[in-house]
Order: sequence, then structure tokens, then C-alpha cells
Amino acid sequence: MRIIHCVSSLQVGGAEKCVKNLVSRQKDKGLDVSVLSFGNKDDAFQQSIESENVDVINVNGNIILRLFKLIIVLLKYSSIHIHSPAVIKAFAPIFPLLLFKNTIYTIHGEVEPPISFLRGSHKIASIYLDKIFAVSEPIKAGIFQRYGWHSSIVEVVKNGVEVAEAPHRVGHGEKLNLCTVSRLVPLKNIEQLIVNFAAKKAHEFSHLHVYGNGPELEKLTTLTERLAMSPFVTFHGAVLDEKSIYEDKDLLLINSTTEGLPMSLLEAMARGIPALSTDVGDIGAVINSGENGYIYDRNDMNTWLKHLNNLNGERKELKEMGEKAYRFIANNYSIDSVSMLYESYYS
Repeated sequence: MRIIHCVSSLQVGGAEKCVKNLVSRQKDKGLDVSVLSFGNKDDAFQQSIESENVDVINVNGNIILRLFKLIIVLLKYSSIHIHSPAVIKAFAPIFPLLLFKNTIYTIHGEVEPPISFLRGSHKIASIYLDKIFAVSEPIKAGIFQRYGWHSSIVEVVKNGVEVAEAPHRVGHGEKLNLCTVSRLVPLKNIEQLIVNFAAKKAHEFSHLHVYGNGPELEKLTTLTERLAMSPFVTFHGAVLDEKSIYEDKDLLLINSTTEGLPMSLLEAMARGIPALSTDVGDIGAVINSGENGYIYDRNDMNTWLKHLNNLNGERKELKEMGEKAYRFIANNYSIDSVSMLYESYYS
């Protein structure tokens, strides 16, 4: 059994992180696994994957060269695991080849290219796909609107993460270390977070760490300077080493207007770091508010502050929430169990 995971790129993102985790676990188990990417060799996760002795095959060039290389590569593999709608479109001209392969498709995100760009290629894909997965119930529910597929053909499989050996010790510092980990794009709503961090004086008892790059970086750094928050807000850029991101953090902040199921949420909770998040996407299925974290409605920054103040004042509660978050992820989102499910379909 030879497996190849197919992605549009290996830049930093939730789908790409999931592929990285899957490939790492499957390689450790002795499976013959590779990655096909339409991105560049210098994409953030490519070096990390290659460092584990996993082949990454880049497919670039004009359309004729790409199609020729795709055929040559895919002929070598028995199981093809697609992780991007852009890959579905790229595979449309060679779909007869895929009729003779075991091909599965995982849909990772709710925000995708325009529907007209995708419907035709997904109609073709329905002919050759052997199994379709979505990483959350909201994504599954939107399948018909996006592709015309009935949701009954889609199975939900959770994203998987590495679980720490033991939960981190949170809340032991004088000030809380807060963090956001995401692409800096409008739907993550980091601007509102920084504005309220300043206006509601959360900086008096905490420090905000912002991880990630994106088109809003300059805007957000300028805003931070204008609000005189530079001593209290640190922009770290895109950091791939999860250990360095989370090792001294007390609370993850998510203020998105829309989400599927953020990998950063699973990664933080898998280390015993609870989250304070907007109630969007499938986040409410992971955070039991008041138990292993807190959720609040979009734009309700008064409730956001109430929860933040409570966690700062009740450090024992923060620690207990972190421990419950850790146990929940260990029991439900371990990369081992997710990989085993996929492996049953590869074979």
C-alpha cells in the first residue's frame, strides 16, 4: 500500500497542518507515504515534512507539463488522499486514471474559492471518489450548497493533533500570557481583539502574543503602535515550532467571525491550555463553556472581558480548565485515532 497526500501548497494553514500531522504519524508507523504539492519548495511546512524522510513532490510549470507529471506520479500510488478543492480541480483532466485508484477526499474549510470555480470539477470528482470526509458538522452541512453533493455521503472525521505527555502548568505567572495563532486575515478579527485589549485595560494583567503572518500584519502593527500597546502586544510572525508557541502560554484567544475547527484550538488544548473563543463553526463542540474553556457571541466583547477577568482572578479555575481541556483532546482528537480511521479506508 502506497499513500500520497495531495495539497494545493504546504504554506501555514489548518489543512496543511493536518497533513503534516498525518504524514508524521503514518511515517512513524512504517507506512509508505508521500506528499504531492502544487506549491513551492520553500513553503513553510515542506522542509519540516522532508526532515522526516518523507518525499514531497512539487508539481509546477505549464498545464501540459503539470498533467504529464501528475500522471507519472499518481500511477505509482494505490491510495490518493486529497485535501484541497483546488487539487480536485487540477485532477479533473486526468480523472479516468483515478477510477482505478483508491481515492479519498477530506474537506477542511468553510471558506473556499467561488462555487462556480469548483462545481464542475467536483461533479467529475463524484465519479472517482471512493470516500468523502469533512472535518466538522458545519462543513458537512454545507456540502450540498457548495458542490451539490448530498450530505449523507460525507462522514465527519475530526482533525488530529499530537497530545502532550502531561498538561502544561498554566496561570503561575504574575501576568497571563495570552496568544492568538492564525493567519492574519480579516475573518480572524484580530483588530477587534487588539482594540478591546487596549480599551478594556486587559494589558494591565496580561500580555498578548500574536503568531502568524498575513495581509493584515502591517495594519495590526500600526494599530498597536497607535494605541500605545507595543509594550503589551508582541508580533512573532509565522512560527512552525508548536513547542515554542505554547510552552509558556496560559490562554488561547480566538475571535474569528467564521471558522471550521481551528487547529490552534486543538493544539493548545492538547497541551492543557484552555481557550476563550467566539462561538463559531464547530468550536462549540470542543469547548464546553465554563468547563474546559469559554465561548462568547461574536462582537460581545463585554462577555469576553468578563471571562478574561474571571480567569485572571481565579487561577485555580484556569488550571482546572486546562486539565479538562487536555483530557478532552486526548480522548477525542488524538492523531493516532484519526490516522487509524483513514488507514482503514486506504486498505
